[in-house]
Amino acid sequence: MRGTLTYFAFGIALAGSMAVALPSPVVAQGVGLEQIQVQTKKRLAVLDFDFASTGLTGLGLTGTVGPAKAVSDLLTNRLVQNGTFIMVERGRINQILAEQNLGEMGRIEPATAAQIGRLLGADAVIIGTITQFNVEESRSVVNVGFFGISTSSQKQKADVKLNARIVNTSTGEILAVAEGAGSADKSTGGATVYGIGGGSVTDARDQLLSAAAEQAIAQLVDGVVQQAPVLAALPPLLPNVTAIVADVSPGRVILNKGAKDGLKPGMIMSVERVMREIKDPQTGKVLRADTQPVGRVQLTEVDAVSAVGRILSGQGLKVGDAAKPVE
Repeated sequence: MRGTLTYFAFGIALAGSMAVALPSPVVAQGVGLEQIQVQTKKRLAVLDFDFASTGLTGLGLTGTVGPAKAVSDLLTNRLVQNGTFIMVERGRINQILAEQNLGEMGRIEPATAAQIGRLLGADAVIIGTITQFNVEESRSVVNVGFFGISTSSQKQKADVKLNARIVNTSTGEILAVAEGAGSADKSTGGATVYGIGGGSVTDARDQLLSAAAEQAIAQLVDGVVQQAPVLAALPPLLPNVTAIVADVSPGRVILNKGAKDGLKPGMIMSVERVMREIKDPQTGKVLRADTQPVGRVQLTEVDAVSAVGRILSGQGLKVGDAAKPVE
């Protein structure tokens, strides 16, 4: 008997095995701040893979459930361990998807992925498809002579194939593609005499799928890392964010935005002061604000929710001034 089986249980088991969060490379150990010397690394985000090309959309294996999420989580963790890139935390990605009402949209196109990446402060985004995720099973029974002896054997073979696209968050352009494939198999058997069993036939589908997925993801990681020179050539991504000066001391300021908003050590911020607000005469809503540059700062330390900047120019900076990335 031959058949093709696809299992949701793998996603639950694999996702559960990754419940312990790995240390985020955004936060330096010890001081809890990302330092300026790590800024040469590009920042990547892995969005959930999809099943669109497998024809399995009716089995509950799409979106953020099952293997789709598990594969994306595992790829992120392996890239963190590799250390070539700064990886956006999966929790932060889920937060942005929820805020933008994109959690149930299914397949994400490059243009949408680029938009999400900009909100995450990522230089590039990885989107991918699970093109194969199945277990093929074969079983045979052989009767021997007149003594009622029969033997049986079962072979299970798991195959996983993945492809990924690396998307430039500034342009929506697909910079490169990477592929990964893995397989794992196991054979079991037994004998029966006059209905009395011997040996065993075991079900190893989840374990085989996990092993095959690990192999495929290892190949994907190699393919993504090979594109490091292409990613290194990308111009720095400037997040569309306005921070507010929360504290001023001699030679430095502290801003109320940080890594969660895409700010990075080394960025140059233009500090501006609101001189006049233009309001809608009917609703009273502020339409725009006229600002005047009052100085520049360079970010030296960034944590999740704040940033420290060294004052490069300007005097009289004060709490409440706005700061926007310019370089």
